[in-house]
Amino acid sequence: MTQASSAELGEWDAPVRRFHALAEQFDLHGLLFQHLELCERRAWLHLNRIDYAHLEPRMQLGIVAHEIHRPRDHSVEGLMGIAPDRVDWARREVIEAKAGAGARAAVSWQTRFYAIMLMAATGVRWSAANEIIGGRKHITVEIKLANIIEMVEMAQRLVRLRADPLPPAAAQKPICASCSYRFLCGHS
Repeated sequence: MTQASSAELGEWDAPVRRFHALAEQFDLHGLLFQHLELCERRAWLHLNRIDYAHLEPRMQLGIVAHEIHRPRDHSVEGLMGIAPDRVDWARREVIEAKAGAGARAAVSWQTRFYAIMLMAATGVRWSAANEIIGGRKHITVEIKLANIIEMVEMAQRLVRLRADPLPPAAAQKPICASCSYRFLCGHS
């Protein structure tokens, strides 16, 4: 993906470009940032393509509900290697739809990923939102300079995680009761 140049990004320009470079160079995608927020071990597993979500009954139901209630916006197909659920091109808003409001902070990092990648591609600021399927809630995801800088730091953590031959130690505190990785992460 080529980056657009723009004065509109202002002080966001340098960190947006740094983030984009890391994401492109190390093949990072939005879901990794959601996983990293939840659990480093979970992120390591995903980075190494170890995924058991399809075996978790709640995850199976969530996937089906997502496909039925919010089919993917076809305008995002083939979009620079990113896969948000929807893009409102007129409002420059990227939208990620989820079955429930759980793990809201983690989902917000995933949605920010898409917005920052679109900023890098277009040279203009984008906004982001999460939608809760069934609840018809549209939740604005905050994007400030501090969030973009934190995304750069998260990308750097993911790069270091990918280089580790072994996963980090299991989390000591439960993150969510429905985590499909609980038997590998140590979640209860």
